[in-house]
Amino acid sequence: MTPDEITSLVEFEKSIQWQWSSGDPTGYMDALAEDVTYVDPLAERFIVGRDAVRAHLKRIHADAGIIRQEYLNEIARPISDSEALLVFTFNTYQQGESGEEKLFLSWNMSLIFRKEGNGWLMTHGHLSLRNAWDSESIPTLRDSWQRTSTKE
Repeated sequence: MTPDEITSLVEFEKSIQWQWSSGDPTGYMDALAEDVTYVDPLAERFIVGRDAVRAHLKRIHADAGIIRQEYLNEIARPISDSEALLVFTFNTYQQGESGEEKLFLSWNMSLIFRKEGNGWLMTHGHLSLRNAWDSESIPTLRDSWQRTSTKE
């Protein structure tokens, strides 16, 4: 895997993540491989298969009013001729009540993508809350999910 391919993967992941944060989950859902496995703190157990992961993402997705996202400690590493691992800390920010930017959620993420044709498909995703022991992280995530799941 060339450095240019790794760069294109990183840019692709950032674009679908921003699309998700902006309220449109389709880019993220379209990037799922048929054989994807997914680990999410909002799921009862790990999820296997594109349809199952899409159903999970539809259930939890909401426009959370993200105004900025940042990637920290990024590592992009090829693991085969057609697959690469991305590991990073991912922070999302919302606008506070008095207009200031405030941290919404902070994640540690590891994603594996496979190059297929001219595009990338996610074969594995693992998300964990970075500040799981912070007394606000779990309630923030739970409240965000509850608002979403009661919309349907």
